[in-house]
Amino acid sequence: MKTHGIVNKRDFYLPLCALFAVFCQDALAAEFGGYAALTTDYVRRGVTQSDGSPALQLATEVSFENGFYVGMWGSTIDISNGPTRQRDLEVDYYAGYSLDTSDAWRVSAGIVSYNYPGQTGNIDYDYVEYLLGGSFRDRVWLDFAYSPDLYNSGRSTTNIELYAEWPIGDTWAIAGGAGRYDTSALTGSTYLYWQLGVTASLKWADIDLRAFDTDGSVPIVSTPERARSRLVLTVRVPF
Repeated sequence: MKTHGIVNKRDFYLPLCALFAVFCQDALAAEFGGYAALTTDYVRRGVTQSDGSPALQLATEVSFENGFYVGMWGSTIDISNGPTRQRDLEVDYYAGYSLDTSDAWRVSAGIVSYNYPGQTGNIDYDYVEYLLGGSFRDRVWLDFAYSPDLYNSGRSTTNIELYAEWPIGDTWAIAGGAGRYDTSALTGSTYLYWQLGVTASLKWADIDLRAFDTDGSVPIVSTPERARSRLVLTVRVPF
């Protein structure tokens, strides 16, 4: 998936381990899940993270009856920021809490640590985001993310995203969303992104076809090529 300014990995992993240990004491009340996926392009916030190439992804999560959850998500990537700066793998660790405030509404708060094992160059791209969110009937989601120190630059970023999904029968669903990523403290720029897709939920896998686009590139975060419109096909096998 650090305090204001420089984030120490120890500040993230120790609370996460403590949280995991406490709630694993009630492991019988926990649900384990995850998935493996192959996608033609890994896109995050409208920007390709795999340079327009296919990516392998793996996710696992443990959720508890009391509302707490912890998980890990990983993907192959291809991000080059110059001849000596390269990232080929992303591994995210996250934890959080969700609460049903009524039969229709749910709120959540969490933290995610984004990590790039094997990254090369003189910049540490690992960073942390803090998350707040709300959802309505598991069909509409509004999420807010804040990073106090993107790429260990000492500069903060915020992202707000609205996403909706609507089922069609037992198999199909259509979905769409839009967001605004404010990186102006670091890059001097902010950009908008959006997506629209359709998903077929089969017995053995979910097959998703989705279009992504942005209103332009942002220095450091993207390039005109990485921020252009694209169509992505993903096959996700749950376990």
